[in-house]
Amino acid sequence: MFWGLILSLFVGLFFLIGILILKKTNHKDKMNMFAMALAFVVMIGLLIFDLLPEIMEYNNIYLIIPIFIGIFLFILLDKLIPYHHEHNHREHTHHLNHIGVITILALAIHNLIEGFTLYNVTLTSLRAGILMMLSISLHNIPLGFQIGSQMENNKKSYFLIFILCISALVGATINVLIGNINDNISGILLSLTFGMLIYILAFELFNEIKDSLKQKETIYGIILGVVIIIITNLL
Repeated sequence: MFWGLILSLFVGLFFLIGILILKKTNHKDKMNMFAMALAFVVMIGLLIFDLLPEIMEYNNIYLIIPIFIGIFLFILLDKLIPYHHEHNHREHTHHLNHIGVITILALAIHNLIEGFTLYNVTLTSLRAGILMMLSISLHNIPLGFQIGSQMENNKKSYFLIFILCISALVGATINVLIGNINDNISGILLSLTFGMLIYILAFELFNEIKDSLKQKETIYGIILGVVIIIITNLL
């Protein structure tokens, strides 16, 4: 029980590591381009190699419905979490903060479920749990870069980041208290997350990197993202 909770906590802390690394850099604009490209590729890997296979294991065609619901929910969030169009640097900063908020919401749900899974894997084998933790964490560092490049320095941002960092631990703790969640609920939550991340990837992150595809920082981010995907799928 103890190690399952500790590893779940580590998973969340790797978001914080990514955020702190980005905050310490002196080249914010270049790091932003790098972080966006890196997160874009890592999120593609997360969807294709992690979430999609997990959803397909349920062998339930109806799980396509919550995927579309997830996309629709984030369309609504776009209306509920207002931001200005990018006419100047300040308005662009508000737009990045908007992306950061909705990304945190989606990733928190995803990590809640991963906390369930990681806890159960660790109960079976500590070695397998450590490998799974490392695989998840390698995804979370570049996603932390992305979040750190988008969130403003205020209490609301700190609270959302805190929620994200403890989301996997919360999932593991719920598992301790009530046991495994129902497969149907788990499948619905995974599908909702899949739809949410598709929205972020296609309508937010892509818009941020498409105009800087020829910049070396964007290219480096894409290359490192591919390397991280390869490493995490070899673990």
